[in-house]
Amino acid sequence: MVRTPQRVLAGVAAAAAIAAGFAVAGGSAHAAATPAMPFPQHQTYKVGVMPSASQASRDAAVEKQYNSWKSSYLVHGCASNEYYVSTKGDGDATNNGTVSEAQGYGMNIVPLMAGYDADAQTEFNGLWQLVKDHKDQWGLMQWQLDGKSCKYYSSGTPDAATDGDLDIGYGLILADRQWGGYTADAKAWLASVYAHDVTSDGHLKCEDDGPSTDTRPSDNMLDHLRAFAAYDTAHDWTKVVDRMQAIVTEFTGAYSSSAGLMSDFVVNANTTSPSPAPANYQEDQPDNIVGYNSIRVPWHLGTDALLNGSTTAAVSYADAKKWSACTKGLAGGNPAKVQPHIKLNCANGNVSGDTTAEEAGDSIGPAAMAAGDQAWTDAIWSQLGSNPFGDSYYGETIKMLVYLVMAGDYWSPTAGAAGPSSSPSASPTQTPALYEAEASANTLAGGAKAVACASGCSGGSRVGYIGYSTSATGTLTINGVKAVAAGSYPLAISFVNGATSARTATVTVDGVAHTVSVPPLGTFSAPQPQTITIDVQLNAGSGNTIAFTNASSRAPDVDSVRV
Repeated sequence: MVRTPQRVLAGVAAAAAIAAGFAVAGGSAHAAATPAMPFPQHQTYKVGVMPSASQASRDAAVEKQYNSWKSSYLVHGCASNEYYVSTKGDGDATNNGTVSEAQGYGMNIVPLMAGYDADAQTEFNGLWQLVKDHKDQWGLMQWQLDGKSCKYYSSGTPDAATDGDLDIGYGLILADRQWGGYTADAKAWLASVYAHDVTSDGHLKCEDDGPSTDTRPSDNMLDHLRAFAAYDTAHDWTKVVDRMQAIVTEFTGAYSSSAGLMSDFVVNANTTSPSPAPANYQEDQPDNIVGYNSIRVPWHLGTDALLNGSTTAAVSYADAKKWSACTKGLAGGNPAKVQPHIKLNCANGNVSGDTTAEEAGDSIGPAAMAAGDQAWTDAIWSQLGSNPFGDSYYGETIKMLVYLVMAGDYWSPTAGAAGPSSSPSASPTQTPALYEAEASANTLAGGAKAVACASGCSGGSRVGYIGYSTSATGTLTINGVKAVAAGSYPLAISFVNGATSARTATVTVDGVAHTVSVPPLGTFSAPQPQTITIDVQLNAGSGNTIAFTNASSRAPDVDSVRV
């Protein structure tokens, strides 16, 4: 959707003060529940570094920012059972109203702060109620609402913006993990997103009624998309992950190979040669370079790498490191000097009157962490505690989400989730055991079979022919997997993918599905096994099972697992 340049309007005074934080008077569709993942949830990310500040001080900083954000931008209205996130100070909606992007941000922030905020579920329900009461003809949220009338005010037929749609969907999954009871809502919403925001080749459109030839890189929330793939198995979200990763690789390879930057909008996204949109393509600013949309890309890619690691999130990891290095060099290590407009060759855009924005530097934080750059990470963490340019809704809301990631309090709702009815499990310690895929105790079905492995495989064989074929769908189930106690364990899987492109596997552990993407390496005749590690939930004892398949295409071969 069209975004008014943030810095131009950052100094515009709010028309009226906004009160927030009181309880919803109307009834709620969901009774209050004890949060399964109360704040703070201290995560150990799969790559990179954490800020040098202590965990206690990081948690305290998040709480302080949340108090400020909530009092400034979380509004009780437009009805007694509704809440919305105001765009106060940035002019994105008339009369300090909301946009779907803002509503999605709020539906991510509030569940992550449950436990600290005793009213979090009431507020979340109010945010969701407003979305439900303001849908367009395709069942997605109208992207702009006036702050007084609470009606759609933009020109033309009401439509939706993909970034808001994705964040709203992710928020529903967070809520389902946190409190339970949102499964039907989440899956219905994701079905609408898949039907109207995803094109036939798998890339994301910019809006539900827009063309199928463009995309907005800031919509490429790969950690969200991977969660959708694990949660909503009725739709092929893995295809979306694969295509959006390919666009990153294709675009940066052609236009920003050393810096890894992406323009605000990309055209020809339905081809293997995506390219920068022309200036002023959708907005009154240079859409052909990094701008106020794409400043969010290093935040999203860095977060994906932190949560999912350097193998599963290889594309995000590689590009986040490049983006971090480019911006650090341009700014001389001072995040306040990261410009909101950067040319694809890693040169400052120097847009007249619009060269400073706090959110430009803040958004680099997760990428700096993933890159393992301690000094740059610490500098960005330090800036988060200030607001040097007086940023309003946009910068302060991005800061809130970046704070959660950088503090280590940002968690995936589908990573080894045991369900909202139980408390989060500790991570028991046990000596890892090796389970060969070809072992006689395992179950091979649908054509899956042991294949001799000339070199590299731990037992001299692997199991291949897993996944879909025209005659059958092969499955491998590893039986008798042991755990000393119920809890979360790292599962290291040795895969073989000798194909010329990535293959995906659905890994189902005691009924919980995880989607893993395995890049090509070696050949099937000269295999080079590679290990991917995911966190899974196991029950106590030796009755755990780990199943591998792919309902739509061939999966990579499996050598062994270790847990």
